[in-house]
Amino acid sequence: MFHNNSIVVDENLSPDDPLFWSRPTSINCNIVRIIGIFLCLAAFIGIVLNGALLYSFVRYKFLRTPPNIFIMFISGIGLLASCSIIPLAGSSSLYC
Repeated sequence: MFHNNSIVVDENLSPDDPLFWSRPTSINCNIVRIIGIFLCLAAFIGIVLNGALLYSFVRYKFLRTPPNIFIMFISGIGLLASCSIIPLAGSSSLYC
């Protein structure tokens, strides 16, 4: 399928030219904002759920079995991603 990107591509402009970056793009900012809101919501839900799971592992010693330790590790990585990576991607998408 052929897309017309004539708005974005101009043979006379190079990426070093400031006018290159001020040209309009073919992206819909409303869709990008919706994705940003979804990512921020996913980050909040991830922080709450992964935090609750880690809290339950710390509080209740009978949950500390070898398979659950693996799940606790995955939950910790998910909490790290929910606190750092996902909010940055979501907040950068809000300001299109």
